[in-house]
Amino acid sequence: MNVKTVTITILILDSNSLKDKRSIIKSIIHKIHNRFNVSIAEVKDNDILNQGVLGLSIVSSNNQTTEQIFYSIIDFIENNYPVEIVEISDF
Repeated sequence: MNVKTVTITILILDSNSLKDKRSIIKSIIHKIHNRFNVSIAEVKDNDILNQGVLGLSIVSSNNQTTEQIFYSIIDFIENNYPVEIVEISDF
């Protein structure tokens, strides 16, 4: 069994209010959880207008699968949302 736990700091480009930010964050969380079957939540910077920090945990049977899922999630976020990933930190 292999576990990967990271935080992903994103800059939300089209956020003019906390309501805009929360809408984008909730959409990212919901779609990633449903599509990739991973644990994900907003873990920090809840009240900062155009920045969010997502905590992500992936569990799979081997390291290769874990890394493949992780990079697929990063690609999904970058290609489907008006955000820029500014930092990825391992736990």
